[in-house]
Amino acid sequence: MKPKRVGIYVRISKDRKGQELGIQRQEKACRELCERMGWTVHKVYPENDTSASTTSRKKRPQYAEMVRDARDGVIDAIVVYSIDRLTRRITELTAFLEEQKEHGFAFATTEGEDTSTANGRMILTIKGAVAQQETERMAERVNTSLLQRREKGKPHAGGPRVFGFEEGSNFQRLVPEEVELIRLGYDMLMNRQTPGDIVRLWNAKGSRTSGAQTAWSIQKVKRIYRSERVGGIVTYKGQDIGDSVYPHPLTREEWENVQTILDGRSGTKKPGTAKRKHLYSGFLKCGGCGSTMRVQWATIQGRRFRRTFCHSGAVGRNGELGCGKVNRSYSWIEERLNEVVEAALNHRAPKPTAAPAEDLSGEINVLEERIRGLRKRWKAGDMEDEDYFDSLAHLRSQLQDLRVREAASAVREARTETDALAVWRDDSEQNLERRRALVSTVIQEVKVYSVGRGRRKPPEIDSIKITPIGAEGL
Repeated sequence: MKPKRVGIYVRISKDRKGQELGIQRQEKACRELCERMGWTVHKVYPENDTSASTTSRKKRPQYAEMVRDARDGVIDAIVVYSIDRLTRRITELTAFLEEQKEHGFAFATTEGEDTSTANGRMILTIKGAVAQQETERMAERVNTSLLQRREKGKPHAGGPRVFGFEEGSNFQRLVPEEVELIRLGYDMLMNRQTPGDIVRLWNAKGSRTSGAQTAWSIQKVKRIYRSERVGGIVTYKGQDIGDSVYPHPLTREEWENVQTILDGRSGTKKPGTAKRKHLYSGFLKCGGCGSTMRVQWATIQGRRFRRTFCHSGAVGRNGELGCGKVNRSYSWIEERLNEVVEAALNHRAPKPTAAPAEDLSGEINVLEERIRGLRKRWKAGDMEDEDYFDSLAHLRSQLQDLRVREAASAVREARTETDALAVWRDDSEQNLERRRALVSTVIQEVKVYSVGRGRRKPPEIDSIKITPIGAEGL
């Protein structure tokens, strides 16, 4: 019985001009084959500029859809130009032939392979192995060529533009205005100023990031100074090969100085890695710009209270700095969210008990005290910069490990607690991480909107918008 719903798969690895001429020629040859065999074409699955080699990590959605359609009976035959257009991986070819054997769809190539017999499948497998070997030999030649290029001091020419280098110059030409900013920032760091000071300087001068053209943040500035390209360091597979023959903003020695300074500074940590002091910090987002809002204590006219606000130095969801227009009392928001979390926990069934969480607070306090003492000695001039930064980096690494263990232990215990409400109602400072772990099982984020100037008691309930886990919002 002749197939009536044939799927044609066409693929080309490189299409630098984007004209799809290669896949058009393949499709034409496949259609001519179907016409000679009396098969009816149902659908074409094109993969343009997509590799199928053993070294490629790029997914092939059209190939996956074609196999799924063959498995589900949407198509009853597959036609390709040649076996190396289907795949260059022997494991993938074997899996494909198993799918064909199990689901019974027909398969043909314009080169005439026959999969209906054992000999035909053997020849097809041999061709697949040859195609894989060809790809691997090609990769070896390319890698050897790349290594030779690096050893000559020529860095990798691909990838997005790095701040300081001219667009399309393959990292061979510099942008003088941006180099001037990089060098100004270097001088600031060497004079014990911070990455935050560099952020303010670059933004004040109207500079923007090289990619999305957004305002600078501390992390983005650090990323520039962490880039080996900025120091003219040529790398190959993560290994330092030598110095670039092309101009670069900083010398190798200057770049290494910056690494020492950045390694020794606390910097801005990723959300959730620092020890939190407030239950909902990290969950609150500015309703205006999408920035993560900060929570801190404030004193106004002798009255001490907690507030949450959009910081104008934080990068919002549109890539620009925070709007700074939302400033709210934290207590009312905390009360409303506590009601939501407790109501959610009330509906949960108890879970089996787990081993008690590790108590690492003592070790953490000791390390924090050692860091404070180290900083005092350095500021007093009793320590050399190199000794200070080495010691500080070591202590901070230990402290970070302990905090990660503490947070992970709290999450595990919160998720297996027999009585989650008992954990939730324990509002002691030592229990904060476990309560935050419970919040993360209920609330994804909370958008906070401005309620205007002056005191309003109580604020409107719709001045916050809660997005629970697994829902759009309420």
